[in-house]
Amino acid sequence: MHPGSATRSTALGLAALVIASALGYWGVSAYRKSQLQTAVTALVKDSSERLQGALAVETGAAPEDTAQMVVKLDDQAQEVDKHVIELRGMSASPNRALVDAAEEYILTVRQILRNQAASHRYHNQVSASERALRDHMRTANRRSGNWIKEAVRVKDRMEKEYFDYRISVDAFGRLLESYPATRKKLALQVGAGLLVEEAVAANARKRVLASSRRVADDVERARQLAAVH
Repeated sequence: MHPGSATRSTALGLAALVIASALGYWGVSAYRKSQLQTAVTALVKDSSERLQGALAVETGAAPEDTAQMVVKLDDQAQEVDKHVIELRGMSASPNRALVDAAEEYILTVRQILRNQAASHRYHNQVSASERALRDHMRTANRRSGNWIKEAVRVKDRMEKEYFDYRISVDAFGRLLESYPATRKKLALQVGAGLLVEEAVAANARKRVLASSRRVADDVERARQLAAVH
C-alpha cells in the first residue's frame, strides 16, 4: 500500500472514531436531559396539583372544618418539601435552567402552603380569643381585681395572636402576589399547562385580603368593647 494511502486511511479512521464518540456523547447527553426533564416535570405536576387544591379552599369554613384543613395543608406542605429534597438530589448539569426554575417554583408552592396553614391556624386562635374577650366583658357586673386581671390577660392574648395572624397572612398574600413571576420562569421550561393559573392565585389573594379585613374588624370591635369597660 502506498504510504499516502495508509496515512489517509488512518486519518479517516480517526475521524470516524471522533464522530462516533461525539454522537455517542450527544446521545448520552440527550438521554440524561430527557430523563431529568421527565423527573422534574413529575415533581412540578404533583406540586401544582397540591397547590391547586389548597387555593380552592373556602376561607369561611367552620372552625372544626378549618382545624382539619390546617392539618391537611401542613401535610401538603410536607409532601412538597420532599419534592424539594428530591430535586436537590438530582444532577442539574443536563439542564441547569430547568432545575433552577423548578426549585424556585416548588419552594414557592411550599411556602404558600405553609403560610396558608399558618394564617388559618392563627385565624382560629384569634377568633377564639376574641370570643373569650367578648364573653368576659359581658360579666362586667362582677368586677373585681381578678376580673380585671383576666380581662387584661385575655385581651393581651388576642393581641398577640392577632399579631401572629397578620404576619402569616401578609406573607401568604405576598407569596400569592409574586407567584406569576415564578410561574413565568418555569413555564418557559415545562409549558404553562402544568402550572396553576395566575388567575387562581389572584382570586385566592382577593379572598385572603377580604378575610383579613373581616378579622381586623372583629378585633377592633372587641377592643372597643373592652375599652368601654
